[in-house]
Amino acid sequence: MPIHTKFFTIKALLVSGTTALVLSAVFWLGTSPKQNLVATDSLSTSPDYFITQVKITAYNTNGELVETLNAKQTLHYVAQSKTLLESPNIERFSETGYWNAKADKGIIDDGSSDILLTENAQAIKKYRLSENIQLVADNVHYLEQDQSLISYGNAMLISTQGETSAGKITTYIHSEDVLMTGSVRGKYETIR
Repeated sequence: MPIHTKFFTIKALLVSGTTALVLSAVFWLGTSPKQNLVATDSLSTSPDYFITQVKITAYNTNGELVETLNAKQTLHYVAQSKTLLESPNIERFSETGYWNAKADKGIIDDGSSDILLTENAQAIKKYRLSENIQLVADNVHYLEQDQSLISYGNAMLISTQGETSAGKITTYIHSEDVLMTGSVRGKYETIR
């Protein structure tokens, strides 16, 4: 085979190989999707999981009921590190009685046992040795560390003696102490 024929064969192979490579690259790039199926900003504001008809029960080391949490639905958002609750209802039991708190919405921050109840929040404390009280507020915040309920935003304490409103009302799970601050006002009726 003459040398010039070998040269043209090698050249033809290189040209056809390069052409095939370019056509493959164009085809590959032309078929890859240019957009995500769901917009990225939509994914960042979507929950990473949700649970419906939530029922949680907690017991102490003696096997006694300590707390129940029920919710219509929970939505966890990893970007905000929080779980949103729909229609939460919480019961907390203690030696002095128990609390039942509920609201339209609730928030639990990741890594925390504190629960913020919002929108039509109310809590009822049923004492074993004294009269029950009811807290009504825009927000009721249960703090695990000091076992308290803090009510703020149109906070009102309702008892058989009357109604007391304040900027903030704090009561404790294991005692009958109530602390009221900020524009405390009461409305009481005398017994005749």
